[in-house]
Amino acid sequence: MNTNSVRPTPNNGAAANTASVTLVTPDMAREMLKLNTQNRKLRQRAVADYARDMADGNWLMNGEAIKFAIDGTLLDGQHRLHAVIEADTAVLMLIVTGLAPITQETMDAGRRRTTGDALSLRGETNSVVLASILRRVWMWDQGDYKFAQHRQPTIAECTVLLAERPEIRRSAEIAGRVHSLFRYLPQSVVGTTHHLFSRIDAGQTVWFFTRVGDGAELPVGHPILTLRTRAMTERADRRHVPDFRYMAYLIRTWNAVRDGRELGRIVQAADAPMPMPK
Repeated sequence: MNTNSVRPTPNNGAAANTASVTLVTPDMAREMLKLNTQNRKLRQRAVADYARDMADGNWLMNGEAIKFAIDGTLLDGQHRLHAVIEADTAVLMLIVTGLAPITQETMDAGRRRTTGDALSLRGETNSVVLASILRRVWMWDQGDYKFAQHRQPTIAECTVLLAERPEIRRSAEIAGRVHSLFRYLPQSVVGTTHHLFSRIDAGQTVWFFTRVGDGAELPVGHPILTLRTRAMTERADRRHVPDFRYMAYLIRTWNAVRDGRELGRIVQAADAPMPMPK
C-alpha cells in the first residue's frame, strides 16, 4: 500500500476529513503502522485477543475507525492493525483521515463495553453473572484452571461459547438460586462448577447444588457440610479468598461425595495444583 493513500491533500494549511470502508490486508496494515510515530504502549494481550476474533471470523466492523491525522500520523488503531498482521487475514475497517492531532487526547476515553454489557443488550438475564461464568468456563477449557488471567476470552468468544453450550444459562440460574440461600460462595464459581459437574453427572449435580444451598438432611461429617462450614468461617474471618480456591473447595467436595467418603477438612494451598472433578 502507498502510505500517501492515507494522507490527505493539504488545502490552504488544512485538510478535509475523509472516511472510507477498506479491506485492510496484512501488507496494508504494515504500511499503515509505519505512520505509527506517536501512540501509547502496545498491549500484546489486546492484539492477541483481536487476532483470535479475526482469525475465527468473529470480527465485526462496528464503526470504530482507524484514524489518521492531517499529517498522516496514525492516531488510533495500532492494536487492530497489529492484530490483522498476527491473524494473517484481511479485515474490513473504517478509515478516517484528516483529523487534528490534538483529537488523539480524546480517543478511547469512554468506558469499554464489557461481556456483561453485550449479553444484556442481547436480552440475556443475569448477564453479569452469566458473563463471569462464560469467562471461567472458557479459561478452564483452555487449561487455565486457576484463572491466572494471562489470556481471557473476548466478547465474541464468550458469545460463541454460549451458542455452543446454551446450558450455561441454566448454570447461571442455579448459581443465583444457591446464592439466595447460601451467600458464602461466589456465584461465578458456583455456576462454573455446576456446568463442569453437569458434564460428568447431570442428575447428581442437581442434588449436589441443592444441598450446597440448603444443607438439609446431611449427616455429620458429610463433605457438603464441611464445605459450608469452611466458606462461612472464611467470611467470618474476613479473609480474601481467590476464586480458584473456592473452585478447589467445591471440586474436592464433589469428589468426596462421588467417592462416598467423609471430608473432615478442606485445604487448598496457593501453590497446589487444582484438583480435577471426577
